[in-house]
Amino acid sequence: MRSPTAALLWEIWRQHRAPAVAIAGLTVVVRLIGGDLESSPLVTLLAMTAFLLLFGAFNYTESGGNRGIGRFPRRLFTLPVTSLRLVAVPLLAGIASIELLYLLWMGPLSGGGMTSTPFVAILLAAFMVLYMCAIWTLERAGSLRLVMLGALAIAVFIVGLLPSFPPAPPPLWRSEAALAGIVAALALVAFLVAWRHVARLRSGGERAARRGESRFGGIASSAPASRRPFASAAAAHVWFEWRSSGMALPVIVGAVLLVFVLPMSWIARGSAEDTVRLLLVALAMPIVLAVPVGIAASKPTFWSEDLAVPAFVAIRPLSAEDLVAVKVRVAAVSALLAWLMVLASLALWLSLWGNLSSPPRLAGQRMTGVAVLVVLTGMILTWRFLVSRLWSGLSGNRRLFEGSVMLTVVAAIAAIVLDASKLPGWLLEEPARFVPLGWIAAIAVVAKFAIAAYAWRGVAARYRRIYLLSWVGGTASLLALGLVACGAAEAYLPLDVDHMRGGVVLLALLAVPLARLGLAPSALSRNRHR
Repeated sequence: MRSPTAALLWEIWRQHRAPAVAIAGLTVVVRLIGGDLESSPLVTLLAMTAFLLLFGAFNYTESGGNRGIGRFPRRLFTLPVTSLRLVAVPLLAGIASIELLYLLWMGPLSGGGMTSTPFVAILLAAFMVLYMCAIWTLERAGSLRLVMLGALAIAVFIVGLLPSFPPAPPPLWRSEAALAGIVAALALVAFLVAWRHVARLRSGGERAARRGESRFGGIASSAPASRRPFASAAAAHVWFEWRSSGMALPVIVGAVLLVFVLPMSWIARGSAEDTVRLLLVALAMPIVLAVPVGIAASKPTFWSEDLAVPAFVAIRPLSAEDLVAVKVRVAAVSALLAWLMVLASLALWLSLWGNLSSPPRLAGQRMTGVAVLVVLTGMILTWRFLVSRLWSGLSGNRRLFEGSVMLTVVAAIAAIVLDASKLPGWLLEEPARFVPLGWIAAIAVVAKFAIAAYAWRGVAARYRRIYLLSWVGGTASLLALGLVACGAAEAYLPLDVDHMRGGVVLLALLAVPLARLGLAPSALSRNRHR
């Protein structure tokens, strides 16, 4: 290489050629499609994918053992360059790359928004700097960095929306110029902190460099330890599993509530319509967040790319059934705690500054019962997404696990492209369409019970009884809410109620996992003894 800078840039390119090619491919495809899809949900989804791939390419870390997303590359400390260059080169490359990507996607994403292009460009550049600096300087926080980065992304998003809030024009502190200056200053401070951090690490002052980050690392790696003996090996593993993965969903939900939902609820307190929309977002949030957290928690090691069972877990005096039961219990507690946080936040918000002057049409005598069913259904669905991939994640089979994840991605893309919100109207236009969908769901139910009978045959009787009772309770709750919704819809819409109720019964039977959890112990047993 002609210079150390060129060598550093070449290393970034060499390690992330595949994401770069994927980003280029997505950009070319959208450009070739033309203007018919501008600002469509599909273009938005592809843009999000391209930007996520870019941020993944510029995390610029190396493996840090069990630290999840890695640390600043120590091998670079031997290069004959200054610490300033080691930090500045990837940061400047990241800024240039994200600005170029934004320039290429500016046309397809244009939708007449009120935020100016220079302001968005400054926010993207600042977020790239904050993103990379947080990864480097908060190494001891481990996987908790992902929570911090998520909160940081939400904060930047809110900053981008502030100039568009009423009144118009906004006051000076909410103007784009003032906010851009504040964000740029924060990015400069983050750069200086990262430079100082790397310089100290390079000079052997690792302990001093970690003083600041230890405050955050204490949350992830120094949680209160149990000082009393556990009642059983299973109780000890419950404690271990809770610290490893169970806290993730409640922490993320709490962060989103504090950083996004509650501030937005205060800003939107003057509009009943915005209050209802934000209420729906808050109720859907734990279910949506449970999908990525469930993918990470379904693996033997949370957030790890390695699907092998760690030796620390494999040698425990517990059977594969016990280990799976612990994960299921921890997931239930995690879902319950996340929803308690949501309910507490909603109680605070709606009782103090919430604006519900235009109540929903379902308000009436049974509103309390419906609200209880909605919350209970949300808890069940949250738990469902936390445990639904245990059978593939614990198997150690990477292709099987990635295939199950891709099914979720494909389903999400199909829902966005086909606009799933139009499905009820499509069915109402021609009630006969319920029939083939009903037959497909019925076949799926039969297959589910057949596989479940095969999968649970070797599981201990006590686990079969406990889970069967839990499955019946969860399914009954979903069925009750579905039938209530059918009754409410019948009062306002001309429906084929018999077909609709039959579909609700089939969907309730399919929603709560049965066969997949029965397959999880045998999958873990094979992975454990490889």
